[in-house]
Amino acid sequence: MNKISTCGAWITRSLCAMLICATAFTPAQSMSVTPIVLELIASGPLSKSRLRVLNDGATPLAVEFKISRLELDESGQGQATSAGEDFNVFPPQALIAPGSSQTFGVQWTGRGALDKSRTYIFSVNQLPVKLPKTQSGMQLVFNFAVVVNVAPIEGTSTLDVKSVVIVKDSTGARRAQLTVANSGNKHASLGDASILLSGGKWSQTLTGAALRQMLGVALVQPGKQRRFVLTTDLPPQINDLSARIDYRQLATSSNVQ
Repeated sequence: MNKISTCGAWITRSLCAMLICATAFTPAQSMSVTPIVLELIASGPLSKSRLRVLNDGATPLAVEFKISRLELDESGQGQATSAGEDFNVFPPQALIAPGSSQTFGVQWTGRGALDKSRTYIFSVNQLPVKLPKTQSGMQLVFNFAVVVNVAPIEGTSTLDVKSVVIVKDSTGARRAQLTVANSGNKHASLGDASILLSGGKWSQTLTGAALRQMLGVALVQPGKQRRFVLTTDLPPQINDLSARIDYRQLATSSNVQ
């Protein structure tokens, strides 16, 4: 297994950029991928979707996919295992002309009944292209990460506060560290909830939009706990905190059309 970081920034931005072969730069090249999160259901019409890769660079863009299943621990660190057999991606590779885009079909093909959600990472990998013999250069190669969640046909998700404590971040600022649990069989996102922090006469509500900005996807897998540090400022006189989550349980249905 490969250990990979799964902080909010990692799963909402490109994984990495690598420099390959170098004496001078090739013409500007870049790509973008949408969406960055896919929500699928294990059966029926919602078991498939699409990804769009845009080449907004000046040279042809070659891309391929690498698919891994992701398991998160309480701290948000992840273990990834190869899982390409769980999906069909068509086309599996493509060469995209400058200024053009390519749409890729994504189809869940996992066998057997799915009793709880699974999370996958689709690495959209830019491949280096062969340069003409008359041209030497350095190619900037991007890999983008797309989060793909596959939910069971019948599923519910919950978010409950297990603990909240005050910690200090790397700058010494006092922060609320929240541990939440999902006892359902479907994945949940803290960004779909709101949180009321309170202590003494002070209180503050963090909306889902604020939590998404602060934490990114903030995924809590079924049957697991996650620990999050909220970067909201705490008054200096507050030493004890309480937290309440307002989260509407999400359900999937076999009647979805």
